[in-house]
Amino acid sequence: MRVSSSSSSGRCIHGTAATVACAVLSVVGATALAQHASKQKAVPGPQAAERRKAFEATCAGCHGLDGRGGERGPNITTRQEVLQLSDAETLRILRDGIPAAGMPAFSSLGSAKLAAVLSYLRTLQGKGNTAAIPGDPQHGKAIFFGKARCSECHMMQGSGGFLGRDLSTYASNLSADEIRDSITTARGVDEKRRRAVMVTLRGGEKLVGVVRNEDNFSLQLLSLDGSFHLLQRSDVTQIQAQAQPLMPTDYGSTLSAAELDDLVGYLMTVARREKSPQIKKSKRQDDDH
Repeated sequence: MRVSSSSSSGRCIHGTAATVACAVLSVVGATALAQHASKQKAVPGPQAAERRKAFEATCAGCHGLDGRGGERGPNITTRQEVLQLSDAETLRILRDGIPAAGMPAFSSLGSAKLAAVLSYLRTLQGKGNTAAIPGDPQHGKAIFFGKARCSECHMMQGSGGFLGRDLSTYASNLSADEIRDSITTARGVDEKRRRAVMVTLRGGEKLVGVVRNEDNFSLQLLSLDGSFHLLQRSDVTQIQAQAQPLMPTDYGSTLSAAELDDLVGYLMTVARREKSPQIKKSKRQDDDH
């Protein structure tokens, strides 16, 4: 899904299109009421999982799993122009696409799936987030920087490693179950960044890190100490993937259920504190451009 700030035309829907839009909005409204009725429950239920899967299948390839942008699509989670779009306008963009901007049409998905995509997007945008925070966040912080070793790769509020993404705002609009699932299955980790590689140079020097960018002539490597190395392909004699993944896949067994709850609680607590400043920062950056 690609959204452009220049796509302000066609906001009025007439005839049959209006009937379809109203039907879709009715579905979205029913979903919102169901979420409100169950706001005391930490478990999202099958409907939440279906909405997430619909978004991942339709939008995540371009806009990222968290909607904050990717190589082929802009940020649709905190970008002000997107936040200001009504449900009807967003559904129209999903349905008709924006061909000039490379945004495909998804009318073939049907009203129910489009409504599911919209509903999950609204969750990512922080509208109607009432998920309860589990466990002991303070103990979760100790686990993040200690037993789980998350901080070796991930940054949290300015502290931690550089190999993985900054997790300060990661959990701001996700349910506890979705976060727990990501931790125990390494869901959402880019395959190229899932494993470190050992690069052997022509002079015999060996570097271990994560490949960030590469082409036929060069390779950019982020080493384990956080240093960037721009290497010429002609100087590289071997690139060997490491057997052990950077993101462990055994947290479900190495951490107890209570420890997982504490870790999830810590991620959610920090993300909610950071959420408002992050949106304001994003808006300032958009205004600067």
